[in-house]
Amino acid sequence: MLGIFLLLFLIMLLFPEEGINLGKTKLEFPTTKEFLAIKMPADTISEEEKEIKKIMDSVVVVTKKLDSTAIKKKLDSIRHKRDSIRKASKHIMGNEKAINKLDKFFAKLDQAANKKVRIMHYGDSQIESDRITSYIRNELQKKFGGNGAGLFPVIQVSPKWTLNNTQSENWKRYVGFGKKDPAVQHMKYGALMSFCRFTPIPTENPDHKIFEGWVKLKKAKISYRRVQKYSQLYIYLRNINQEIEYEIAADGKVLQSGNISSNTPYKVIKTTFPPTPNEIRITFKGAESPDIFAISLEGYKGVIMDNIPLRGSSGTSFTRQDPELLGKMYKSLSPDLILLEFGGNTIPYIKTKKQITDYGNWLKQQIKYLQRLNPEIPILLMGPGDMSVKDKTEYKTHPKLTGVRDVLKEAALSSDCLFWDMYEGMGGRNSMPQWVNAKPALGASDYIHFTPKGAVKISKIFLEEFYRLYNSYKTLKKPENKIPDDTIH
Repeated sequence: MLGIFLLLFLIMLLFPEEGINLGKTKLEFPTTKEFLAIKMPADTISEEEKEIKKIMDSVVVVTKKLDSTAIKKKLDSIRHKRDSIRKASKHIMGNEKAINKLDKFFAKLDQAANKKVRIMHYGDSQIESDRITSYIRNELQKKFGGNGAGLFPVIQVSPKWTLNNTQSENWKRYVGFGKKDPAVQHMKYGALMSFCRFTPIPTENPDHKIFEGWVKLKKAKISYRRVQKYSQLYIYLRNINQEIEYEIAADGKVLQSGNISSNTPYKVIKTTFPPTPNEIRITFKGAESPDIFAISLEGYKGVIMDNIPLRGSSGTSFTRQDPELLGKMYKSLSPDLILLEFGGNTIPYIKTKKQITDYGNWLKQQIKYLQRLNPEIPILLMGPGDMSVKDKTEYKTHPKLTGVRDVLKEAALSSDCLFWDMYEGMGGRNSMPQWVNAKPALGASDYIHFTPKGAVKISKIFLEEFYRLYNSYKTLKKPENKIPDDTIH
């Protein structure tokens, strides 16, 4: 079939534009320009025609060295790019550039036995309590190595079942998304978009009274085995007005202590312990609290996967954060893959098509912003799962859901970002009632969130697609499957 296509295209190149007269009969053949100008459906990728023309123009130069397999592969790639926007799919989608970035991530996974590989999973309330993240993390750590639960704030809105932490009652959490505390006169919230303090803002302390704030970390009693073992502790903070003392103790023995000077715009404190202690106590003392962005429990190597739930967020607050601080924190964290799971919080408030379009554009801006701060790092956007509204006596898919899903897909694929359609992964239209009515229930009674078992189920569906691409990468990596570099020039 491809040979016939190439033969016809060569005839287009050689056939005179004015045609050939044979007596009273005139033979005509479409030119390459006319062929490439054929109108495609409105949702077709605009670059497709250029790509096909680029390939076919090379036919004139390399007729002696044509490799039909290479051309077919390129054509299939272009068609896949076009069809991926037009068609619904439960597969992870992305253009060639996005897939190449993911392949580099897969290469890092293959080296995880010798180095750390960090995945940062941002999302809305769907991932609170370490749902979805925890299962994916455990499966990846079992396969590629790694320990610990990764990043978490001093105060968690919804406690993670993979952690066992407590703190003194004087801590308060400040968030950089949603409703912002007016006492905070900056946007320096860090990579978790929040910080915690044990003294208020501003701290009124004319007598220079010394305050103390502490955090205790213990092994989670009921959790995955790998998150119960860790060998490194990191604290991410900034300290502006007053010098502060800190102390880190493990099972009653002080491992590290010191002072943090004022005017410290960003600092990372690191402590190691060969055996995982039963209890870690972190204590701060001073006339004013530092801003604690995050604590992290990790292993020396392997997969680290951070669970970063932003309750009520639509995922459009990244660009509001201070770029200098956020850039510094990303640089020290060095993420290798960023997952974004948003859209669900926006759907109930959407009224018009313009609002849907605007939301897609806002998400695209967030992706671009994160790409500038994390160049060459793959970003995977997960669309919302099925959400139901009651129609008389039945629960049906929210009428705005697929429209929001479509603009998120377009935002991802047009930004060299990967996209996974959780809605299709669940089963598509009206799938949530099936999840709610399953035995045991996979969907919550609000017809929006997953139950713990449902979170595991959707995680397995995602991992199936993730490993499909990983296995494809491993197959193409074999020398015998590589296309020679000199097939087309």
